[in-house]
Amino acid sequence: MTLDIWSETEDFLSGLLCPPDAGLERALRVSDEANLAPINVSALQGQQISLLARIVGARRILEVGSLGGYSALWLAKALPPDGRMVTIENNPVHAAVAIGNIRASGLADRVEVRVGNAADQLALLVEEKAAPFDFFFIDADQHNNVVYFESCLRLGRSGSVIVIDNAVRSGEVCNVENPNEAVRATQQVLDLVGSAEHVDGVVFQTVGKRGHDGMLVARIR
Repeated sequence: MTLDIWSETEDFLSGLLCPPDAGLERALRVSDEANLAPINVSALQGQQISLLARIVGARRILEVGSLGGYSALWLAKALPPDGRMVTIENNPVHAAVAIGNIRASGLADRVEVRVGNAADQLALLVEEKAAPFDFFFIDADQHNNVVYFESCLRLGRSGSVIVIDNAVRSGEVCNVENPNEAVRATQQVLDLVGSAEHVDGVVFQTVGKRGHDGMLVARIR
């Protein structure tokens, strides 16, 4: 199997399973015009997390890492009209783009963009005694994934689902000899999930235009 085949298959599946959506298309275009790095989830991945949130019946969603709001739109679309979502973004430029895209899609009434350091914002939510979230999506600076994951455990409930993107990193997660900081953090999260009595988890490996990767999906018992 080659990257060309993976890309061709991804395009084929996206065409069948991801109907055109003006808000999502606008978010990608505006993010590109704002020179944001093209590191958002793919359409298939967006459909994946949106479907997972629907399966959970999520009414409250928390995202760490907004970028231009593309994944936030996928998740917000899964919410019922009275559902609520918080998405956290450290970069003010990225946050401004995300806010604009969320407003343009008519979802500002259910999505709050919090600007600031994610670890601090998560701690603040804990301090505020925020109502438990049903679904979490972590897609930010990976070297802080342990802090993010542990914070989500505190902000969740029995049955909450936590999804972490880039859990495979082209197979780098297998590197136990000299892992970099981001890989080490991912390994630590996987170890936490594997050893915790109150968490179940699995990694879904993916291939596509960006190569070999995957998402960790964990559920609080």
